[in-house]
Amino acid sequence: MTRLRSLALGLTAMLVPSQATASLVQSLNLAELTARADRIVVAEVLSSKSDWDSSHRTIRTRIEIRVEVAWKGSVAPGDHIVIVQSGGSVGNIEMRVHGMPGFVIGEKAVLFLAGQATARVVGMSQGKRSVRWDGTAKRWVAESPEHSAVVRRDTQGQLQPAFAEPAVGLDELRERVRALARP
Repeated sequence: MTRLRSLALGLTAMLVPSQATASLVQSLNLAELTARADRIVVAEVLSSKSDWDSSHRTIRTRIEIRVEVAWKGSVAPGDHIVIVQSGGSVGNIEMRVHGMPGFVIGEKAVLFLAGQATARVVGMSQGKRSVRWDGTAKRWVAESPEHSAVVRRDTQGQLQPAFAEPAVGLDELRERVRALARP
C-alpha cells in the first residue's frame, strides 16, 4: 500500500502544473537607460506578431515601429525598426514574461533600444514610456514605465520594490535625455 501511495503521489506531482517564477529587473535610472541604449526614439507602433522560435520551445514577438523623432543614435524620422522580445501568443498558447513591455498598435512611445539589426528594449518595461496628450496642460506627456517587476537594493543589500517615476512632459524628458547622451 505504501508503494502504491508513493507512486500515486509521484504521478500527481508530475501532473500538477508548476508555477513559473517571476521576473525581477534591476532598477535603472534615466542616466543608466540612456547610456545602455544605442537608440532612443519617439515612435508609433505599427504591428505586433508572435511566433515560435526555430526550436519551437519559446514564443517571441516582433514589434515594428516607425520613428517619429530620434533623440539618440543613427536613425531618422520615418525609419522602421523591429523590436524582438520573448513572450506573446500563438494560437491558443500564450507565453508571458513578467516585466516585458506590452505594445498596442497605434500607440506612441519613447523607447530606449539596444541592438542594430533587431532591437530590444533596454531594462525591459523601464525602457518604454507610453506618450499621451494632456489636454488640460496642452502638452505631450511620457507616462511612467510599468514597474511591477522592478527592484532596487536598499542600504542593507535587500531587494525592495522600486518606486514608479511620475509622468513627465515629453519636452522635459527629451532635454534630460539629450543632456545625458552628450559625449
